[in-house]
Amino acid sequence: MKKVLDEEKRRYRHAAHVSWRRVDAEAVILNVDTSEYYSLDEVAAEIWERLGRGKTLSATVAEVAALYGERPERVEKDARALVKDLLSERLLSLG
Repeated sequence: MKKVLDEEKRRYRHAAHVSWRRVDAEAVILNVDTSEYYSLDEVAAEIWERLGRGKTLSATVAEVAALYGERPERVEKDARALVKDLLSERLLSLG
Protein backbone atom coordinates (compact mmCIF):
# COMPACT_ATOMS: atom_id res chain seq x y z
CA MET A 1 0.00 0.00 0.00
CA LYS A 2 2.81 2.44 0.91
CA LYS A 3 4.48 1.82 -2.48
CA VAL A 4 1.29 2.83 -4.31
CA LEU A 5 0.98 6.00 -2.20
CA ASP A 6 4.64 6.85 -2.83
CA GLU A 7 4.17 6.40 -6.58
CA GLU A 8 1.15 8.73 -6.54
CA LYS A 9 3.24 11.47 -4.91
CA ARG A 10 6.35 10.88 -7.04
CA ARG A 11 7.40 13.73 -9.27
CA TYR A 12 9.57 13.58 -12.34
CA ARG A 13 11.63 16.07 -14.28
CA HIS A 14 13.17 16.22 -17.69
CA ALA A 15 16.77 15.07 -17.51
CA ALA A 16 19.39 17.84 -17.55
CA HIS A 17 20.99 16.48 -20.73
CA VAL A 18 17.74 16.70 -22.68
CA SER A 19 16.52 19.42 -24.97
CA TRP A 20 13.03 19.31 -26.42
CA ARG A 21 10.54 21.29 -28.42
CA ARG A 22 6.93 21.05 -29.48
CA VAL A 23 6.52 20.63 -33.22
CA ASP A 24 2.85 21.01 -34.06
CA ALA A 25 1.12 18.61 -31.64
CA GLU A 26 4.13 16.34 -31.17
CA ALA A 27 7.24 16.66 -29.02
CA VAL A 28 10.76 16.10 -30.31
CA ILE A 29 13.29 15.24 -27.62
CA LEU A 30 17.07 15.30 -28.07
CA ASN A 31 19.45 13.54 -25.72
CA VAL A 32 22.36 15.96 -26.00
CA ASP A 33 24.82 13.42 -24.57
CA THR A 34 24.11 10.74 -27.18
CA SER A 35 22.72 12.86 -30.05
CA GLU A 36 19.74 10.51 -30.20
CA TYR A 37 16.35 12.05 -30.75
CA TYR A 38 12.87 10.83 -30.01
CA SER A 39 9.42 11.79 -31.20
CA LEU A 40 6.30 11.65 -29.06
CA ASP A 41 2.79 11.73 -30.43
CA GLU A 42 0.24 14.27 -29.24
CA VAL A 43 -0.95 12.41 -26.13
CA ALA A 44 2.55 11.32 -25.08
CA ALA A 45 3.70 14.93 -25.57
CA GLU A 46 0.99 16.14 -23.18
CA ILE A 47 2.16 13.61 -20.58
CA TRP A 48 5.84 14.54 -21.13
CA GLU A 49 5.17 18.23 -20.78
CA ARG A 50 3.10 17.90 -17.60
CA LEU A 51 5.58 15.57 -15.91
CA GLY A 52 8.38 18.00 -16.76
CA ARG A 53 6.47 20.78 -15.00
CA GLY A 54 6.50 18.72 -11.81
CA LYS A 55 3.01 17.25 -11.93
CA THR A 56 2.53 13.85 -10.36
CA LEU A 57 1.62 10.93 -12.57
CA SER A 58 -1.87 10.74 -11.06
CA ALA A 59 -2.52 14.46 -11.69
CA THR A 60 -1.15 14.12 -15.22
CA VAL A 61 -3.37 11.12 -15.93
CA ALA A 62 -6.46 12.95 -14.68
CA GLU A 63 -5.73 16.04 -16.79
CA VAL A 64 -4.91 14.13 -19.97
CA ALA A 65 -7.93 11.83 -19.58
CA ALA A 66 -10.19 14.88 -19.23
CA LEU A 67 -8.50 16.68 -22.13
CA TYR A 68 -9.07 13.78 -24.53
CA GLY A 69 -12.31 12.37 -23.06
CA GLU A 70 -10.59 9.06 -22.37
CA ARG A 71 -10.98 6.65 -19.48
CA PRO A 72 -8.39 7.39 -16.76
CA GLU A 73 -7.54 3.67 -16.50
CA ARG A 74 -6.47 3.56 -20.12
CA VAL A 75 -4.47 6.78 -19.88
CA GLU A 76 -2.79 5.53 -16.71
CA LYS A 77 -1.74 2.27 -18.37
CA ASP A 78 -0.26 4.13 -21.34
CA ALA A 79 1.33 6.81 -19.13
CA ARG A 80 3.03 4.23 -16.91
CA ALA A 81 4.46 2.49 -19.98
CA LEU A 82 5.68 5.83 -21.34
CA VAL A 83 7.31 6.79 -18.02
CA LYS A 84 9.04 3.40 -17.89
CA ASP A 85 10.44 3.96 -21.40
CA LEU A 86 11.49 7.55 -20.69
CA LEU A 87 13.26 6.48 -17.50
CA SER A 88 15.04 3.62 -19.25
CA GLU A 89 16.23 5.98 -21.99
CA ARG A 90 17.34 8.44 -19.27
CA LEU A 91 15.15 11.23 -20.69
CA LEU A 92 13.15 11.56 -17.50
CA SER A 93 14.44 11.39 -13.96
CA LEU A 94 12.93 11.32 -10.49
CA GLY A 95 12.54 14.81 -9.18
